[in-house]
Amino acid sequence: MIDARHERSAGLRESVYASLRRRILVCELPPGHPLDLGELAEEFGTSRTPVRDALHRLSHENLVEISPRSQSRVAPVTLQDLIDLLNLREATGPMAARLAAQSPPAELERLSEEMEFGYGLAADSSSVLSASHLFHCTIARLSGNARLHRITESLFEDLERILRLCSARPLEPGEPLNDHRKLIDALRDRDGRRAAEIELRHIRKAREVVIRLALDSGVFANQRLHS
Repeated sequence: MIDARHERSAGLRESVYASLRRRILVCELPPGHPLDLGELAEEFGTSRTPVRDALHRLSHENLVEISPRSQSRVAPVTLQDLIDLLNLREATGPMAARLAAQSPPAELERLSEEMEFGYGLAADSSSVLSASHLFHCTIARLSGNARLHRITESLFEDLERILRLCSARPLEPGEPLNDHRKLIDALRDRDGRRAAEIELRHIRKAREVVIRLALDSGVFANQRLHS
């Protein structure tokens, strides 16, 4: 009986955490949005404890700012946050591509099929972002480095959140898709060096696009750019 209650409690905490995290990442709860402990507990139909636990977990992920008297908020996003993420992407992406060159051919064929299918269905910015997220995180998984995979997953979630805030116009899948095809060709040839070079060029092109979107959006008005 005790074990069953413990499992239900753990499941409830995980459900509240996952729901709040998803809503923050897709900007349903935008930066600065207040997070009242009592109101959230009522919304989820729980005591305050699972909500409090979820907010503390999210604060460790820099998604929530905890403040006294139960009044917390979704953490703000700054231009420096974006630059830090892009710098991290430039550091980790080529490494993942280089290591993924040792992937089994069947895994690469599966990745190629998923890539073509995902981008083929990409009709809006959200679906383009999702296709890119899946592709690059699969490359990181194929690197065989579990920590690198986790970092890449977290990085892309944060980048997607910022792009959803900034992008008022559709993102075009054409150029990224061509870069990804070239990368898969390099991986098929088991050429890690070429794969890393292709990924680095791709990341630097994407960096220019993302920074331009961010500056044009006005989301980071009056903030200074430090590259």
